[in-house]
Amino acid sequence: MGKVEGACLLRVQGVLATLPPSEQRVAVCVLEHPRKVVQSTITDLARECEVSESTVVRFCKSLGLDGYKEFRIAIAQELGAIVPELASVEMGTAREVRELAQGVFSNNIRALEATLSSLDYEAVAQAIEALARARRVDFYGAGPSNVVAMDAYIKFMRIGLSAGFNSNSYLQAISAAVLTSEDVAVGISYSGSTRDTVEALSIARKAGATTVAITNFRDMPICDAADIVICTKADESLFQGGAMASRTAQLAVIDLIFAGTVSRRNDVFSRQFDKTKTALLVKLRGAANPSGQQGRNGRTSAPERSERRPKQREQ
Repeated sequence: MGKVEGACLLRVQGVLATLPPSEQRVAVCVLEHPRKVVQSTITDLARECEVSESTVVRFCKSLGLDGYKEFRIAIAQELGAIVPELASVEMGTAREVRELAQGVFSNNIRALEATLSSLDYEAVAQAIEALARARRVDFYGAGPSNVVAMDAYIKFMRIGLSAGFNSNSYLQAISAAVLTSEDVAVGISYSGSTRDTVEALSIARKAGATTVAITNFRDMPICDAADIVICTKADESLFQGGAMASRTAQLAVIDLIFAGTVSRRNDVFSRQFDKTKTALLVKLRGAANPSGQQGRNGRTSAPERSERRPKQREQ
């Protein structure tokens, strides 16, 4: 059995010896395959452990929880919060680095392939349609998913769509509250139970906006707040958690929705993208040719020429 992390998993390990044999089978399965448990219904887990569903419920109550749903949420929250322990890995040789690279890249590739094979294309099509006609779109995320939300915000802002993003949960709630039926809100959460993200999406839905959830697990609280649910399939077991493969899968889903949205209204969004691209090119040229330097034609830039003009005499 591998290293156990998180308060709930530690509690399972702590009570293991005191449980009846049937509940011990459930506990061992949870400790060995926590991510599989999160994706399993109570029927699936009972069948896997060869016990009754009532035994699974008693096991959850032995941990001080009300039932299996609360238990799954607790485990999912822990799995979404665990940080990769890469700092403890000694990388002394190029061979060790190569092995590590193969593991990291393979894990990301598996996440992309698994997500693609299980993708709900109807849900993706609905999300694309909603975003293509939206007046405004808000993106919510916390922790590693916050980075994905920011990436989405930048993408959609560049095609001229009014987009909102803020890492502050209070400002997320404020932004969500003023959305309308013409708007879309997208919540991103690996576990599907990140409180701030779920709350922001719920507020947006109550305000009348179309809500989209991108998560790794179905039947989690974020799904109750979403009109459209898109699931990724990322196994974070390689480094005992940490948002590596999950972030890769989330970014791929965002890219898919973005590409579909641009394609849906290519005439409008392409023109807007050209405008933002031109603005960035002007900005880059300005950084490459700061004030006071000569351009390729040997002429002094406009700001410097204005500085060299003789001052007018004071009246």
